[in-house]
Amino acid sequence: MSIKKEKNRFGFLLFSWSTFLGFIVFIISLLRCNIDTDWISWMYYIPAALGHASLFAFVLYLLFYVPFSFIFKSHKLPSAIFVVFAIVLYTILILDGFVFNLYRFHINGFVVELALHAGSEEFVFDGKLYFKFAMLIVFTVVLPYILIFWLRKNWIDRQRKRQMIIISVSLIVCVLFSHVAHAVASAFRQTSIQKSATVLPYFFPLTMNRLLDRMGITSQDDIDRLDYDVPTSDIAYPVHPVINGDSIPGYNILLIVIDSWNPRTFDSITTPNIYRMAMQHQYFENHNSTSFGTRENIFSLFFGLSFTYETDFIITKKSPLLIDRLNYRNYNIQVFPSASLPSPPFHEILFKKAPHVNYRTEGNTPFERDQKITRLAIDFMNDQKDGKPFFNFVFYDLPHAMSMPKEYLLPQFQPSWTEVDYMALNNKMNPEPFFNFYRNCVYQVDRQIGMLLEYVQNSGLMDNTVILITGDHGQEFNENGKNYWGHGSNYSQWQIRIPLIMYYPGIEHGKHFSHMTTHYDIAPTLMKRYLGVENPTADYSMGYDIYDTADRYPHVVGDHVNYGFVFENTIVRTNHLGTVSVTDKNLNDLPRNAVNVKDLQKAIEKKNMFYK
Repeated sequence: MSIKKEKNRFGFLLFSWSTFLGFIVFIISLLRCNIDTDWISWMYYIPAALGHASLFAFVLYLLFYVPFSFIFKSHKLPSAIFVVFAIVLYTILILDGFVFNLYRFHINGFVVELALHAGSEEFVFDGKLYFKFAMLIVFTVVLPYILIFWLRKNWIDRQRKRQMIIISVSLIVCVLFSHVAHAVASAFRQTSIQKSATVLPYFFPLTMNRLLDRMGITSQDDIDRLDYDVPTSDIAYPVHPVINGDSIPGYNILLIVIDSWNPRTFDSITTPNIYRMAMQHQYFENHNSTSFGTRENIFSLFFGLSFTYETDFIITKKSPLLIDRLNYRNYNIQVFPSASLPSPPFHEILFKKAPHVNYRTEGNTPFERDQKITRLAIDFMNDQKDGKPFFNFVFYDLPHAMSMPKEYLLPQFQPSWTEVDYMALNNKMNPEPFFNFYRNCVYQVDRQIGMLLEYVQNSGLMDNTVILITGDHGQEFNENGKNYWGHGSNYSQWQIRIPLIMYYPGIEHGKHFSHMTTHYDIAPTLMKRYLGVENPTADYSMGYDIYDTADRYPHVVGDHVNYGFVFENTIVRTNHLGTVSVTDKNLNDLPRNAVNVKDLQKAIEKKNMFYK
């Protein structure tokens, strides 16, 4: 056999084997993620996964085999280069499968940026987890390629040109089928096919809704005709110039936020200090975040707006009106985050006019950093000798990181994991040991908050300080039985419902409020009640005064692409493909007509209310 023919045949063998490995990875991903499937979705997904896997393998072949096969006489070195990059690619795809299983989104630019800039702070994994994942890669990726090299001689000799053509044509047909079938499914709203397609990473299938509608094959319904696009004109924020009142109390403001706070841990056992604070003062039991991620919710807390505006605020370099008012009232502003605040948006927008705030806290572990920010926040309040009021934002991370010394695990929260094994999470496992480990973390944060509150009480600051305690977003432990864990994957109550506790001097004690409130309400409440802003809240926020019982529905949630609307009994969500899904509050699928089109139009108008 000529050297050229041998190189071509072995290159095709590597391409075919890589396609098969990718196909197996994609099949396992669909099996693990607990998406509702039927025989139609599987009839679509199998060829679609095969075709999509072939595209990944073909890119590897073109980039890392073909060029080097021209440079080197033997196929061995080009093959080795191909295999190295193939192992890297399939390691990423397997990791992406775990990410999608937990969060229902694929590894993207934001996740990569977060890993690069705050990897050891945001992602805390036990050494055993790294070992298990490494062994998984060895057995599912590395060993199969070693097997190929071992058997290459027999397989190359048996390859025939006709077989190579049949395989190539079959894969091309699979690729074409995946796009055409998805376009038809999208036009006829065949949701099981559309859902299965979301499992494939970096898959952007064809849609032809308008074309098929013009051809008379299908027709758009009222939801399809709605205009979801963002206006291209400038932002009107605030809508009218700020009207400043002179009669303000000049109170200090202490804003305490817990990352990833599941409301089931708000009780006298897990959070005794916070619970006592709530019973003595005021508790809002139906408080909601504005998304399922930290970045979106911190933006909304300070702006009172949806995170869908973030890009526009970066471009226009507008800062939050809350920070502007704090500066106008001559506040000393400081921030104490346990994990580094995401950058660059928070640096460029939130605290642009407060340049001396802390963006990160030194410390080897989340446990250490949570303890440190308590001391730093107390020192900051203790150092206020100039007579100015202060704004103190303290942001705890331990319930999000879920990593703590084993000696701090408490007997009242047992049985408990000693570290988090993300690879073990599935819809059939008992969540209690995982949840108890999480409760241990929340308990430790409550201890730190108890120290803060004790300092405020003993130093006399209760006479002139407003205190708010809440979470940035929720943390799910498969409460809906849909295999959702953590946050970042849906807009059910377990990922957007969090406690809110409030205190201010002269407060009416012991009151609980059941009306719906949101993170959009925090900034306007502070500005209206304590910073002298007399404008209607609709001039600068999507929220209300926290005590206003006005209907908050529809509640706008999400980010620029994956946003949604929470109604009283339904949740509507869009994704990067423009697909609209409708579920009930427990994430059970509903027909599209379950949401009133006029209500949906109202939600879209609310989302875009600050565009001119």
